[in-house]
Amino acid sequence: MRSRQVVSALAGALVLAGTLVTDAVAQRGERQREFREWVELGCKEVSFRVDRDVLEVGRREGRFTAIRLYARGGDVELLGLRVIYARGEPDDYRVRYVLERGERTRPIDLRGRARSIDSIELIYRALPNRRDREPRVCVEGAPED
Repeated sequence: MRSRQVVSALAGALVLAGTLVTDAVAQRGERQREFREWVELGCKEVSFRVDRDVLEVGRREGRFTAIRLYARGGDVELLGLRVIYARGEPDDYRVRYVLERGERTRPIDLRGRARSIDSIELIYRALPNRRDREPRVCVEGAPED
């Protein structure tokens, strides 16, 4: 009777360990898949005054389900974002966020299904810091599956 309990406990432990390993491998694969899927759509240099720039994307880049922004070279205060699709209809996003150098925003889902992006309008300004050099905002897109 005692050996059955030991065997049963060992079997349960193995099942639990297998589940944990499978979950960890799946999460690692999810992170790697997410990293590979993002495509850089372009970057714009940011001045220290409030600025509005247009990042031309175009249909040749494909169709996207989400975008995210990240800062290079310095901290940037994002004030507004407008995504204009290939058919001309825009989506306006009110953004009031300080994006620190090297930081990425969480994904911003594009409304509707995957869409071709004509351009992205950005309203922003760089935050002064003596260590910063040429602050830039870059946009990445998640292509449709």
